[in-house]
Amino acid sequence: MSIVVKTGKFSWKTIFRFLPALIWMALIFYGSSQQKVAITENYWLSFAFFKSLHIIEYGILFLFWRFALFGKTYGVKAAIVFSIFYGITDEFHQSFMPGREGRLRDVFIDALGVLIFWRFILNKLEITCNKNKILKFFFH
Repeated sequence: MSIVVKTGKFSWKTIFRFLPALIWMALIFYGSSQQKVAITENYWLSFAFFKSLHIIEYGILFLFWRFALFGKTYGVKAAIVFSIFYGITDEFHQSFMPGREGRLRDVFIDALGVLIFWRFILNKLEITCNKNKILKFFFH
């Protein structure tokens, strides 16, 4: 009895498509491993600044996953799920870091960033890419 391992088509284009999402996830992990900092003594200003960063960083993660999965029928849904799931694991990771805490509220803010980027930014990007030959090469 032998075990047969099937390998799919593997290309540099595939690596190029997944690399931004993986690098961005590593940067998020690194940032979550650092001590908490404050930009101001004003709680609400600091809160608004850092929660805006959550929205932006997870929105960008969603776009990177969408880029990696472009052309797949499940691409948008998978990009949403992967990004939000990573937000959950990131908050779990932060709960073990000294001076940090994992909060369910932050998972919702991360998910909000994903949904904002999906609804308002992705549509504009895909229209632009379909009109540009160079960008179309990478997305199709």
